Amino acid sequence: MKRSTISLIPVIVVMLLAGLVLTTSRGAEAGRVAQSNSSDSVVYLPAIFSTRMEPGFDMAAFMIGDGRLYEVMHSSGSQARHQTQTSTTRFYHTKGNEFGAEWEELWVGGNLIFRGTDTSPGNDQYYTLYENGLAGSAWSPRYWSVGEIYERNPYVVFYRKDDCGIVASGYQRSWLRFEGYYPTYTFKSGLRLNDVVELTWLLQKNGQPIESYFYARSYGLVGWGSDDRGFSYINEIHAPGQRPDNKREAIGCLDDRSFHFLRYDPELNFGPLPPEFRAK
Repeated sequence: MKRSTISLIPVIVVMLLAGLVLTTSRGAEAGRVAQSNSSDSVVYLPAIFSTRMEPGFDMAAFMIGDGRLYEVMHSSGSQARHQTQTSTTRFYHTKGNEFGAEWEELWVGGNLIFRGTDTSPGNDQYYTLYENGLAGSAWSPRYWSVGEIYERNPYVVFYRKDDCGIVASGYQRSWLRFEGYYPTYTFKSGLRLNDVVELTWLLQKNGQPIESYFYARSYGLVGWGSDDRGFSYINEIHAPGQRPDNKREAIGCLDDRSFHFLRYDPELNFGPLPPEFRAK
């Protein structure tokens, strides 16, 4: 009896190993089936011995401030009061004061952050980004990881603020890179903010950054700049109720129709945007 019992041990071990291999094989196959049938692009079951990698950051949490007021020092030495203002479908980075503030228009659409009109490029001009004749162009992914790059090629039109006449137009291909996340970041003013992201704007995919943008959780846009045009940065934070809300500037000729649709005109250039003009 002892010999027969001992002789069965290798058989039992082989059967157990075979069962383990079969179970593991079925588990792996189940994982592959789950991936192919899921509406999500990547789904892993425990049998795969892996974990799903979620994008690290939600850009909306950094770009959409909570309405607090703060000052930004410009490279020229001037200063502007900043505030994120929101509507039902848009949010605006305003730059000015309670009497008049230039603004950048953005919104969230699905997994993307869009840009529309920006009234702050200077020279009494504003510009609008278009895709397929409609105002608005995808600017960045909403959910993003450090080091990733996003390509875009909006059609851009610069207008005069006084009569909405065309100043320049054309396509501007560029790339936006998620340059870094900083648990704390100290600006040139000495102010230190928590949870700051840096994005850089490139005119070549692997080129040097042309401009940099800083966004802080609960604030929105808190700094930007470039080597050739200088840098702007947050330098003062106002307590709640200490200052009145910014008032967004109104451009009389920018009616609802021109705001949402491209106005086709013989002056429009459908080649590249002249290099001296920059649109985020």
